[in-house]
Amino acid sequence: MDEVIVRSSSKILWLAGVAGIVASSAAASPNDVQDLRRAGEIMPFDVIQRRVVQETPGEYMGSQFDPGTRRYRFRFMRDGNVINVDVDARTGERVRQRQSF
Repeated sequence: MDEVIVRSSSKILWLAGVAGIVASSAAASPNDVQDLRRAGEIMPFDVIQRRVVQETPGEYMGSQFDPGTRRYRFRFMRDGNVINVDVDARTGERVRQRQSF
């Protein structure tokens, strides 16, 4: 019974995290990101995403782009916790990794 509750709680947290990612992705339109990419101001998303997903343990949940800071935030579910990995879109370097509470 306890295992069922833990699994259900994890799925609810995961869905809430995905909903948050979808809601916050409206900050930067795909055209904004494409314009920055064409101008050479940021690296290609697929290159950054592939590396971050390969290097980060857990289930990849999604990402969002903040045009103000030129950073991507990647979210992962690991052991029932959401892990945020912030990456500089200009360099592809991780700038922060932390657990959401």
